[in-house]
Amino acid sequence: MKKYKVNIVKIGILAVLGVFSSCNEDLLDQVPKDSLTEEIVWTDEQGAIQFVNGIYGSMPSGFDRNYGGWAKGLYLLDGTTDDGDVSMQWTHSNQLQSGDFLPSNVPWGTTWGDYYRLVRKANAALENLDRLGNEELRDRLKGESHFLRAFIYHELLRLYGFNEDGNEPTGVPLIDRSLTLEDNLEIPRSTYDEVVDFIIADLDAALTYLPSKSETVAGRATIGAANALKSRVLLYAERWQAAADAAEAVMGTEYSLYSDYKQIFLEKNNSEIIFAKKFQYPDKHHQTNAGGTQGAGWDVYNTPNTFRGSSDGGWGGNLPTQNFVGSYDMIDGEPQESSDLYDPQNPFENLDPRFEATVVHDGAQFRGREIQLYEGGLEGQSSAFMTTGYFLRKFHNEDLVIYSQSSDQDWIFIRYAEVLLNYAEAQNEATGPDQSVYDAINQIRNRAGMPDLKTGLSQTEMRERIRNERRIELAFEEHRFFDIRRWRIAEDLLNGPLMRMTIIKEGDDYTYIKEPFETRSFPYKLYVLPIPQNEIDKNPAAKQILGW
Repeated sequence: MKKYKVNIVKIGILAVLGVFSSCNEDLLDQVPKDSLTEEIVWTDEQGAIQFVNGIYGSMPSGFDRNYGGWAKGLYLLDGTTDDGDVSMQWTHSNQLQSGDFLPSNVPWGTTWGDYYRLVRKANAALENLDRLGNEELRDRLKGESHFLRAFIYHELLRLYGFNEDGNEPTGVPLIDRSLTLEDNLEIPRSTYDEVVDFIIADLDAALTYLPSKSETVAGRATIGAANALKSRVLLYAERWQAAADAAEAVMGTEYSLYSDYKQIFLEKNNSEIIFAKKFQYPDKHHQTNAGGTQGAGWDVYNTPNTFRGSSDGGWGGNLPTQNFVGSYDMIDGEPQESSDLYDPQNPFENLDPRFEATVVHDGAQFRGREIQLYEGGLEGQSSAFMTTGYFLRKFHNEDLVIYSQSSDQDWIFIRYAEVLLNYAEAQNEATGPDQSVYDAINQIRNRAGMPDLKTGLSQTEMRERIRNERRIELAFEEHRFFDIRRWRIAEDLLNGPLMRMTIIKEGDDYTYIKEPFETRSFPYKLYVLPIPQNEIDKNPAAKQILGW
């Protein structure tokens, strides 16, 4: 494995100032900027805390990913899968849905550089924290920095890396030390397995330092977060037994499924949340929106323009497709196409209760009134925004007055239900559908009010049930984008039409029509994102893969 290890002599005052000025997630008051020196940053407890806080605060999330430097948080990765569409077409969504772009114009083109800047900060922290006198704080911050670097590298790996039999498993450049101008800055990609091994080593190091959830404050890395991330990384790498073991290390500890599925995303710091990005702290003077753009936020972006908090109303946002709605089971546990409970004249009745918590459909109550998504209805007239016949309820604080109040929901990176799903998938692949696989999946289904899975499933049948359970349970939490890629099924799902629900109302009678609204293409190269051309120009050794 080629890693670049260069001892840092100096971080540079300008670099430190940059970290502090961008840190909106600090838990303590800032050191006055006119007194910043390298010595203060690394020997002062407040300075060290704020440096690491700057990494947390700059982590891209579904609520604040950077779109070319001009806006943040406008849509979720799920909007480019079979589950979603993005009504805000000026956000590069069409390009990412079709692969119709070049490395010189990559959607989210700053993402590669954003993550490597965070790698640099994590490296700087790990190289300098030994200068901190408070041993307990020093160790905790070391653990957090190892965890954050691991998290960042996994994000890079799943966006830009590729792992498949018959193709050379390709990772991303590994840099584990701060670099100077004297170093060779042309750094080739490491292999996929080398990057995975590096991430696991970081997480193992983090585990020697990190506290439990009860011993730290919300939003910081913990033992549970490190093991949960480990389960995800190993699952993606198809190291099945190791992934199951890592997930099992979290199960039965400090975390549990929260009782109300809908409220998981609104009740902060609840029992299910393992690692989240916080957008508001009650005891600090700096606040940021869940949505990333001043004066807007998640609830503005994802409310139809028929709700007028201002002259513009909402923006339409991330819209579920009929493909996604059709994947919900009925409350008897049977698929819609085979259940006696399914009524094509009442297609939204008797579905898995997670449907109502996730999707807004015609006739649903939303923000205090009944939604009209039929043709000619209040929302149905907004055809430019309501392309699929549905919009998203998940994450919404329906009591919030858009434009007058800012969204402040936490973005949940990892929650306990994912750990159970990771365990079930890994254990099924490692040993087949033993009782522990059923137990993990049934916990999630029962919380939602759904019956247990049928017994006697084959490994293949269980695999399909687990995949569908991930699709429903983790909907629009940006898992589907990666799942269909790591399972290598994106080509099957995304070369062809996506479906919408068209509703025609005549008097008191409704006709429901499932029909195509868009045809997409998924070229093989879209299994990864290309490195932006300006980054390749800086580091030609990294090279593009899959034909980019």
